[in-house]
Amino acid sequence: MSDRTAAPVPEGQRIEALGDQLVKIHDMLRGELASLRRDLAGGGAPSGVPAPLDEQLRKKCLSFCDFLHGHHTAEDKGMLPGLARSHPGLAPVLERLTREHVLVSRSLDRIRALLEGGEAAGLRDEVERLAAEVEAHLDYEERQIVEALNSYGPVTL
Repeated sequence: MSDRTAAPVPEGQRIEALGDQLVKIHDMLRGELASLRRDLAGGGAPSGVPAPLDEQLRKKCLSFCDFLHGHHTAEDKGMLPGLARSHPGLAPVLERLTREHVLVSRSLDRIRALLEGGEAAGLRDEVERLAAEVEAHLDYEERQIVEALNSYGPVTL
């Protein structure tokens, strides 16, 4: 038994393993994407005539796209290079994740272009394609790197 005691965690902060934190962020992304998909499914125009996109839904979609892009950018600049150094055996996994980030970014660009036009036509299909890409990507990422991230031990957030 050690006579060292753990330092208290400052108020408003918590200790959590990085991989567990990543899963929580992914779960939030999944929830936001599901909400966006529900909102888009409920906004169809009668008789197949394209309707103008509701401004609130447009902002929600742009906000999601911006957050997802920022999340992947942060992974590409910080987390993935750190894992490459500490876990060189993950190189093929990290390369795949980086490639998938590029593909998701292209999907986000297509969605932004549709949003700039202000019409809902085609947006639902593009968001459905994005959802399939993102959900598969998040699942793969979690299966492959959460354990490695948790190996760093808990960090104060």
